[in-house]
Amino acid sequence: MSEQQNAETLRSLSDIDLSILRLKKQLDELPQKQHILEVRQKIRDLEAKSAQVQKMANDVARTLTLLTDETQLNERHLAETQAGLNKSREYRETSNLVAEMDMLANRKAKLEEDSLLQMEKQEKIAGVCAQVAEAARKLEAEEQAVTGAYRQVGGKLKQDIFDLERTRDALVATLPEDMAQTYTKALANKAGIGATYLVGNRCSGCFATLSEGQLAKLHEGPLVGACPNCNRMIVTTE
Repeated sequence: MSEQQNAETLRSLSDIDLSILRLKKQLDELPQKQHILEVRQKIRDLEAKSAQVQKMANDVARTLTLLTDETQLNERHLAETQAGLNKSREYRETSNLVAEMDMLANRKAKLEEDSLLQMEKQEKIAGVCAQVAEAARKLEAEEQAVTGAYRQVGGKLKQDIFDLERTRDALVATLPEDMAQTYTKALANKAGIGATYLVGNRCSGCFATLSEGQLAKLHEGPLVGACPNCNRMIVTTE
């Protein structure tokens, strides 16, 4: 290829590089992407709350089990004490059994009260669990909807980027080996822009305004030089 053709190829590559950067910026700034991140954070927060509520539910269930076991034991003691009282013929023994019956009856009342409180807690927790489950269902549906929208819009952008990158690779393959290597190295090291060109007295890559001396030096050299500011390959033809 001639020097002019190489210069034109590099100008095309510069335009492609800028287009790819713009498309990647659009992809990164898609509102659906931020929305997805926000919804997923809400889901994580809700999962943490769900775990806390479940722990509360487990604690109440264990407490109710203990109260039920103690209530059953208390009932047996009451029955045994009542049986002993029915057989008792001695005053002191009867008095002791009556005192024990009173104690067991008081404990029974307290157990019933505690059990009722725990069941009320259990009912409230069940309500919270239902609310959390419904909120999780809505967030899941929202995530699916937003993710679908992101894939639709983002998929188009990704395909456009892929197509431009293929075109860029094909153009690079037409350059002389040393020029292609220089371009590829610059592409990796210079924020995704491997070649630039002059726009008046400015570099299209770094947008620096070049002095008259710098411009004169570039125009005196070959059609493809190096930007004195960013050191990218720069095409000096208009």
